[in-house]
Amino acid sequence: MKKHANFKHNQTAETHSDETSGGASIDNTTTASAGVSTGDENASIGIEASAKTGTEASVDGGLDGNNVYVDANYSDTTEVHVTVEGQANAEGFGVNGTVDAYAKTGNEASLEVRAGDEGVVANGELSAGSSVGVDGEGTLDLREGSVTAGAGVSVGEQVGVGGGGEATFVDGVATVGVSGEVAVLLGVDVDLSVSVDTNQIAEDARLAAEQSERAAAEAQELAESTRKETERLAGIAQEETERKAREAQEEFDRQSKAAKEESDRLARIAQEELDRQARAAQDELNRQARAAQDELDRQARATQDALDKAARDAEKSKWNPKNWF
Repeated sequence: MKKHANFKHNQTAETHSDETSGGASIDNTTTASAGVSTGDENASIGIEASAKTGTEASVDGGLDGNNVYVDANYSDTTEVHVTVEGQANAEGFGVNGTVDAYAKTGNEASLEVRAGDEGVVANGELSAGSSVGVDGEGTLDLREGSVTAGAGVSVGEQVGVGGGGEATFVDGVATVGVSGEVAVLLGVDVDLSVSVDTNQIAEDARLAAEQSERAAAEAQELAESTRKETERLAGIAQEETERKAREAQEEFDRQSKAAKEESDRLARIAQEELDRQARAAQDELNRQARAAQDELDRQARATQDALDKAARDAEKSKWNPKNWF
């Protein structure tokens, strides 16, 4: 398994020319990407996540042998892509596919024209607004040629139009292709390109049919297994959610019970303290009452003793008439 990640800020402008061509470009963008891939000589799969924001434009034109060409591109966008690529090979043929899920906002325009002894190619595209979507493309390669088909759908506040076609014949390989895109809130584009090697037509037709059937069967099996796995994971997620909810409720009940018990315990302690203080206050009142009564009794006895003493002294006094004679 391989992993990679990078971040780059671009700020360049340049022109170029030679005897048969010329062009200019400007790039003021920031890009970041990360990916992972795995596979062997027979099959591989890769996943890439990327983001780009900024403005870039380019124009090129000139002669390529006996062919004239013009390419022009402009974009001022912010976009994020997640791309999955896979391929499988067997003797004499191969299949590969790409799925790109994206979110994009901004403006884009492009133009491509080629004409000459190899045929004619013309493509153009214009779009503006924001959209999210998924594009897919698959190719079946045979020894005698290849077939490429693509389709995509996007949704958003977007307006766009594009289309093109080609008819070329190079080194014994004839290629015919058409593409088209119309986007107003809902965007749909379809591409089809067929290349045929006229030097070898029928040898691999049966293998191609068998491979297509196998690919379809594998796709159906993968879809079914994905559905089952999704349902299984959804069930696990639901069970986990319910388990966590029960645990949270049990913990809440436990804490509520503990808080109630602690509140009751503190209330008992407070009541016991109030009772203790009330008893202590009552005991102190009783003690003070007894002390006051004891003091009154003491003073009463002292007063009585003084009266008794005064009476005895009066009995003995010379002033008492009883003591005159």
